[in-house]
Amino acid sequence: MACNPAHRQAMELAWSSLQGLDARELARASAGELREGELVLPTLGGETLVDLRDRMVITPDHVGGCWGLAALHHLKGCLSWRADETWISFDQVLDARPFSAAFRQRAVAPLALRFGAAPKDLVRAARRLGGRPLSMGDSAVLLQAFPRLRVAVVVWRGDEEVPGGANLLFDRGGAATLPAEDLAEIGIGIAQALLSTDR
Repeated sequence: MACNPAHRQAMELAWSSLQGLDARELARASAGELREGELVLPTLGGETLVDLRDRMVITPDHVGGCWGLAALHHLKGCLSWRADETWISFDQVLDARPFSAAFRQRAVAPLALRFGAAPKDLVRAARRLGGRPLSMGDSAVLLQAFPRLRVAVVVWRGDEEVPGGANLLFDRGGAATLPAEDLAEIGIGIAQALLSTDR
């Protein structure tokens, strides 16, 4: 899926920030694969293809339209990537505050509503996206947004008195490769992909 045309200017700026950078260095830094001029990033059971020559990004159909922009920002951010597998919530991300309400409304709340009633369904839905189970909450899965960005989705079972809960966690090293707005879009995209594969 191509990025939303409304983001054309942001895409141009992102491409400009990558101009002149060595493709092999970008592949090494991002743990991607160079394939005939395209940088391939495994993404939620599919692939994000970044054509560095023709300045085009192709993302899997099950992710949102802003994923391509996030991929370009992530590539640039990977040049200073440092491994840190500590899990952090979106609210712990630098400059997350302006995007927190949308993140909760469009990512966290729908996951809690759907999987809080049946946490084990989360694992089944995540398998279609290349996810694997984690030992957190009542059910949790690990998803690879990009090779250098891991996301954990955690749900807790609700009952008659307390509604189900959910959270998305990012590995600190991967989160540092992206601005908060892009991380919000990644989380929202993952939530939507989980909900759509669950049908």
